[in-house]
Amino acid sequence: MTIFPLSAKFLIFIHVCISLVGLITHIKLHPVTESLYFLWASPISLFSLVVISMLYTRPSTVAWGYMFNAGTIIIGTVGMLYFFLLSIERPIVIAHLLSESPLPGIILLWVKLPLAHLILNKMKPIEKRVQESKCKEA
Repeated sequence: MTIFPLSAKFLIFIHVCISLVGLITHIKLHPVTESLYFLWASPISLFSLVVISMLYTRPSTVAWGYMFNAGTIIIGTVGMLYFFLLSIERPIVIAHLLSESPLPGIILLWVKLPLAHLILNKMKPIEKRVQESKCKEA
């Protein structure tokens, strides 16, 4: 029987919070009613919020959550950069990169990757962690 570590619950909660912020930001900044180009962002954010968070709660599915999380990070990064490059109308300056570009969103998105790695390590079944520690001691 595996034990659900308390620290993993907190890490999953942080993932849910970051995903919720991403979903709210997408809905606020890119409403689907304005353009069909925005149709892809909100469902991916919703997938990250609901499905990936649920996959993190079980040791048997945490690896799938990790892989799906990496996929959504890559899709989100490529999508944000693509639409940003399509909409450039003036020279890029540092102030513009920090305020009007997707750079802050991309940074927030990439914070989820080390968080997912921590969740993966915390959610390994206890038996595997004991075996790994015995192998390291030997």
